[in-house]
Amino acid sequence: MLRIMWRKGDSSLRRIYPSWEELEANVDIRVKAPKPKPVHVYRSCPTCGVTQKITRPLDELFPFEKCQSCKRPFHVNNDLTIRKLTEEEKDDMPAEWVRIREDLNKKKLAITFRLE
Repeated sequence: MLRIMWRKGDSSLRRIYPSWEELEANVDIRVKAPKPKPVHVYRSCPTCGVTQKITRPLDELFPFEKCQSCKRPFHVNNDLTIRKLTEEEKDDMPAEWVRIREDLNKKKLAITFRLE
């Protein structure tokens, strides 16, 4: 990007640094690697308060998890914060016989049905 700006004849970079080598010698470019986001954290259920392992939803495709203790669903945000479901979300939740499973390692999502 600097090279493109420097190549323009009337650019301020060209006036400050007449040669490309001089520009490279005087500019220090540092790239910081992004911090890896955690895949899971331990949070307490918004309904019953039991602490459990919460995993990041796969591309926010199905951002809900069920509590291991009270079996009630809650919403998991992309930053791994949790909250209770709204009334609209409760209405849109699949029935008990539908189960959504995510595998973050393989980046796959499976929907399983329990037949009675």
